Amino acid sequence: MAQQNESTALDLAHRFWEGLLELEPWIGTYIGDERYDDKLPDPSEEGLAKKKDFFDKALADRSGVDGANLDVDLRTALDVLENGSRRELESIRWRMDRFAAVTHLFGPGNLLADLGSLQRADTPERVERYATRLSGIPKYLGAIAEVADGAVKAGQVAPGIVVDRAIGQIERLLSLDPEESPAMSPVQGDEGRARVAKALREDVWPAYAGYLEALKRYRPAARDTIGLLALPDGDAMYATQILSYTTLPLEAKRVHEIGLEQLAKVQEERRQIAERLGFADPASAIADHTAGGENTATTREEMLRVVEDQVRRSWDRAPDFFGRLPQQNCQVKKVEEFREDDMPGAFYQPGTADGSRLGVYFVNTGHLAARYLHQTATTSFHEANPGHHFQITIEMEFTDRLPLRRFGGFLVGDAFVEGWGLYSERLADEMGLFLDDYERLGMLEAQAFRACRLIVDTGIHALGWDRERAVLQMMEAGTSRPDAEIEVDRYISIPGQALAYMIGQLEIQRWRSDAAGRGTPLKEFHDRLMALGSLPLGVLERELKDGART
Repeated sequence: MAQQNESTALDLAHRFWEGLLELEPWIGTYIGDERYDDKLPDPSEEGLAKKKDFFDKALADRSGVDGANLDVDLRTALDVLENGSRRELESIRWRMDRFAAVTHLFGPGNLLADLGSLQRADTPERVERYATRLSGIPKYLGAIAEVADGAVKAGQVAPGIVVDRAIGQIERLLSLDPEESPAMSPVQGDEGRARVAKALREDVWPAYAGYLEALKRYRPAARDTIGLLALPDGDAMYATQILSYTTLPLEAKRVHEIGLEQLAKVQEERRQIAERLGFADPASAIADHTAGGENTATTREEMLRVVEDQVRRSWDRAPDFFGRLPQQNCQVKKVEEFREDDMPGAFYQPGTADGSRLGVYFVNTGHLAARYLHQTATTSFHEANPGHHFQITIEMEFTDRLPLRRFGGFLVGDAFVEGWGLYSERLADEMGLFLDDYERLGMLEAQAFRACRLIVDTGIHALGWDRERAVLQMMEAGTSRPDAEIEVDRYISIPGQALAYMIGQLEIQRWRSDAAGRGTPLKEFHDRLMALGSLPLGVLERELKDGART
């Protein structure tokens, strides 16, 4: 009976993953599985109904499997399946796709940059798959435009500031010559470049022009308000997003309180360091440091070199704190100029499981006068080493595991992934990676920044805050106004996502304290946590406490 149950669970995990790749062709491209590289997702009403049927069936099948006596890999695979299915069904129930249809952040305007950096097109066969996928963009964007039109009819519309950013992003994209666009970057050879350029010029650019018209048609219906609270059932909708991203059933009011508590603690740490530097407050210390000309890069290339050095040093120091490292370090690249005004200061893009495409740490080199170098180090340690590059790559490199466990972490929200990134910022100080107290102040600014996220995200979506109040709250943590505005517009666009960072970090710190109390060495704790990987926080805690079963 146990053997039959295990066989059923294994079959379900495989079927679920294969079905997921077919539903969401991006996933395969993201991890290096090329079978669906000529396909795009189906964002239409029919496609949404197909997704709902898929996840409903997955939950029904999961209910017939007893997970109690399965090994840790299979047991946690079913946890991912169940949590991810419930999360997707809640998203469908509340029609969160209506917001995704008009967003500037990781939305349709970023499609070509993502494809250009992710998809391989270095052989005739790969070029053909790539060109075929590009030729499908008119249908894809047409379906998204219909979703946007449906959102207007249903009264579930995005705030005007988000739509304006999306319009500006598409206008900047269309101002590029198709042959100079980021979509050309993976193509080599004259014949292949001609094939892809033809698809861009004849199919993609007209499709984006049509999508731009849809956005402009949508704009008069956009909201003046910015929070979900302003929508019918907005409080219930926001509650689902808190659960989706943190994987914990937290109330918005409690999250807000945690943010205030953590901000107060971090601000006191900042004050103490400023005093050590001989200043009355952190702002004075940073202002003096900046006035001396040492706190900003003068060119994009200089910023890139600074970040490359941080990534190298963190890689070299890591073996003292981790028993298992990724097989290769990540690359560092600049965010493309056409989208840098809408993107965060930095972000990480994972490589493929076979190592054919390395993980990439993208750094935003625009508006250098407002990108302070004392903050850059902690961002590098969050995004690259020992942060996202370690956590995501190590997870993928467990080649004996089910694909759902190696690559399926995106299904369970961001609490562990982003919690680990934020935990890594503090860990970097223990690793001796900060060069001076100014970089240490930068780390504390980042910690205060994430505490502010708890305050601001809940303020916007549960307490009725306006944009300016949210921006000023972010600036209190030391964030420049340009970055504060970009970040606040991100929280407006993706409710709840920003909560994952500090909620996840606080849980990891608690688990580390518990492990230390049991005499577990730090390196062993890190390796155990990395081995478990991207799971709902409750599942991670269960597995950490029950390690003897593995």
